[in-house]
Amino acid sequence: MTSLDELLRQHGRLTTVHVERWVARGLLRPGGSADVWTFESIDVARTQLLAELTTDLGLDDETVEMVIDLIDQAHTLRGQLDLIARAIAEQPAETREAIAAALAKLGGR
Repeated sequence: MTSLDELLRQHGRLTTVHVERWVARGLLRPGGSADVWTFESIDVARTQLLAELTTDLGLDDETVEMVIDLIDQAHTLRGQLDLIARAIAEQPAETREAIAAALAKLGGR
């Protein structure tokens, strides 16, 4: 867990205002109370991305929200595809071959 002070030290160009705005918009989800926020490692990494999107690229809040939403969707889809791949891998060879053939047919290969 990372405190707000530690987070601000790690990302020297950030202020409390940045973090409060991102929390208010749902882009960061700290634990603890509003007086003593703590951040998981995912939020620490997300803070770096948010800083790059806003400071380095100059994106506005709405665009940043859209980018983060798309990244979250891609991450979720990747997890779902991983589950599907593991479920397929557990199937008998005949089933896996049938799935591979169907995929090849649908993909035009």
